[in-house]
Amino acid sequence: MKNHRQVFVLHVGTGQSIGPDDLRVMWATACESLDISVKRRMSGANPPSYGLWAGNGFDRKSAETRMRGLLVARGYRFTLTNTAF
Repeated sequence: MKNHRQVFVLHVGTGQSIGPDDLRVMWATACESLDISVKRRMSGANPPSYGLWAGNGFDRKSAETRMRGLLVARGYRFTLTNTAF
């Protein structure tokens, strides 16, 4: 994740999951860039969270709006938390 910064944390609804390839495609689409990465984090018995990372030069607000739209269109219940860096 060279030169990438975490910009959002995604949690999907109880009983839902998202595959790493699907998440990468959605996040790259939302960022309009391939300079992204995603990371799944497990925390004991809690549902996983997903870190969404991006390189320099992306529009955070537009990416967030597009990502929310993609998640809603696929029927996910989710929280998408903006992280400060």
